[in-house]
Amino acid sequence: MLPARAAWTVLLACAASVLGCSPSVEPTWDGNYVPMEERGDWVDSGALSTCRVLEDASVPCGSLESFDLSACKRRSLEDLERRGVFRAELRYEPGGAPPQSRLPVAPAGFKLGVTGAPELVMGAPPVAGVWNSRTLFFSSRDGDAFSTFVGCNAVNERVLTGCFSVCRNGKLEASATFRAERMSRFQDEDESGGGLKLLAESFVDLGMPVDVLVTQEHAFVISESRPGRPGGLTVFDVSDRRAPVAVGRLSPEGNADWKNATLMGDTLYVATDAGIAVVDITEPSRPALVRTVPEGGFQVSGVSVEGERLYATVEAPERETLVFDISTPREPSLVENVTLSARNEDRPSAGRGAVTHQGRLYLNQQQDGFKVADISNPNHLALLGKYTYPYGSSAASAVGTFAGRAIAFELGRGLGARLRVLEASEPSAIQKIGEYGLRHVVSPRNLELRGSRLYVTYHQEGLRVLDVSIPTRVREVAWFNTYRETDDGRGDALEEGATGLHVSEDGYVYVVDTARGLLILEEP
Repeated sequence: MLPARAAWTVLLACAASVLGCSPSVEPTWDGNYVPMEERGDWVDSGALSTCRVLEDASVPCGSLESFDLSACKRRSLEDLERRGVFRAELRYEPGGAPPQSRLPVAPAGFKLGVTGAPELVMGAPPVAGVWNSRTLFFSSRDGDAFSTFVGCNAVNERVLTGCFSVCRNGKLEASATFRAERMSRFQDEDESGGGLKLLAESFVDLGMPVDVLVTQEHAFVISESRPGRPGGLTVFDVSDRRAPVAVGRLSPEGNADWKNATLMGDTLYVATDAGIAVVDITEPSRPALVRTVPEGGFQVSGVSVEGERLYATVEAPERETLVFDISTPREPSLVENVTLSARNEDRPSAGRGAVTHQGRLYLNQQQDGFKVADISNPNHLALLGKYTYPYGSSAASAVGTFAGRAIAFELGRGLGARLRVLEASEPSAIQKIGEYGLRHVVSPRNLELRGSRLYVTYHQEGLRVLDVSIPTRVREVAWFNTYRETDDGRGDALEEGATGLHVSEDGYVYVVDTARGLLILEEP
């Protein structure tokens, strides 16, 4: 396996539409594979830079003097591009992780303006800094936490390493080295490849858009809340794909932090921080909140529908799976004895999402991994098996049958996350047989399987379209870069860029971007 920190794309074969090479006929997959080694989403290769954070009470914590830069090649910083958004990997020094962190690694970011001055540092305005030709030093404050970056070496014009510290009440709380990369387009790509064409773009003014569903010639965009911008639902009439029109919205006071959605007929089910919002979309321009279920303030992160069952993945107060009978769609009824309220190793629970395929439920339970449950008895979920990996956070999946085998395409989310291709026919012995990933500091987000094509939203990497007809050899065949550093409202967070996704059967792809809103793409 390639080093986890490198920018890479795994197992890409020649794609004529992308690379300009001669087209060839791919053989049909015969089901054979060689299991791949699993090393997780992060491999510790040691300190990321040659500087050090000093624990010296004689100098102010977080000041330039609190860093030892004597081993740095600061002249190299003269060649660094001093503008744009940088995403970073923090590698905490032994004993240097903050108290709330269970991991030795964390994502980070900052944004530089056109003059080189910092505009954002860890999502907050800068409060101190020095940025001359050989010095890159800036800080921000979040409550009583004072976070500071200092540059040490420029690897090239878009990548630098350095040191990072967090001080609280004047005392050092966390120390790390970092490697940061500017979020310019991956490998200087064009805006699009493989024939994808942008037809329309519509701004979404509710919160931060994260999901989209399309039905009845309308696009329903789901938004999370952001400071000063409540989330909720925005409805667009997309009967004219080249000129969508915003026709409705719903942002209930006190429950507007919406995550994702699924639907059954003219009823929309939305995962929110207060439960499942049941929304009547009979008249799309006038969506109406019918009720929120269940009672008790459940923090729901994902919903899916199979037949007359609604599956909800819950993060708090405890991770669990809720199953509802929706034979009466607007009156979901919790199925007795299926709510898994207690953590128990022989019962499945879920984190961000769940999908069904041929009588099985596939769950993504963040650090607890990817799980498979038997749902042949709708009143009882039985755990069949799971797949875990170090430093991972299983977030989304899609499942299909290839050469008679159940193949799961599993996405992690976070630093170093990527797509894993899993042979899951025997859930008690799941095997990794392929994978695909881009830059280590960028995280994938969502995915949708259509036949032998897999569509993946990849935050700052935009939309990626993969040919998975041979699951052991994933090929990228198209892309569209939704992310632009200069868009209004663009921040420095990990979850910026392409998020939600809906692939229709008539050749259109709907993507939501956190800053640009709803984008409608046409396939060739």
